[in-house]
Amino acid sequence: MGWAEVLTTARMRAIEAAAMADGTSGAELMERAGAAVAGAIRLRWPCPGRAVVLCGPGNNGGDGYV
Repeated sequence: MGWAEVLTTARMRAIEAAAMADGTSGAELMERAGAAVAGAIRLRWPCPGRAVVLCGPGNNGGDGYV
């Protein structure tokens, strides 16, 4: 599994702002981010198990609550 592109914070904020301007809610973006991370974890560790997600304050922490 490789990375397609590494984004700066400013670029990611611009992408998120454009998505929200097109009607995608912040909650939907968080849901998608959390689902993508969960999918990547399942690819790496396919056997079901338990995981702990530590979430800090702010918008970035919301992705972990999915």
